[in-house]
Order: sequence, then structure tokens, then C-alpha cells
Amino acid sequence: MYGIDLAVSISDGPELSEHRRRELALARLMAEAIAIMLYTGDADADIRIETAKDMIREIKHTFPELRDEWNEI
Repeated sequence: MYGIDLAVSISDGPELSEHRRRELALARLMAEAIAIMLYTGDADADIRIETAKDMIREIKHTFPELRDEWNEI
């Protein structure tokens, strides 16, 4: 997880567009989601489900043009 945080922090800067900032936030969230999926046990299914929901919401927010295609994916 530290690698993605480092890469995102290097990529972050004042000249970035709002869309690019949302993409970087999504990248951080995806890294956290992967860690949760890997390091939680079967008893923590509710945590994994909520994490997946958070990631889907962030994807929809970051890429609103996918909303029309979401059911096709």
C-alpha cells in the first residue's frame, strides 16, 4: 500500500485538474480495497462488501460517463 501512496503523492500537484484528482483518490481507494480483500477473513464479509460498494460509488463519481454503460459491464 505504501507504493501506491508514494506514486499518487508524487503524481499529485497544484496543476492537476479536478478529474485527475478524483482519479488519484480512486487509485488510493482501490489500493485500500485490495488490502481489505486480501487481509480480512471469511467472518469479515460485511466489511468487504461495504468496501466494494465504496469503490463502485467512487468509480461512478470519477467516471460519470460510465453511468449509461454500467449495466452493460
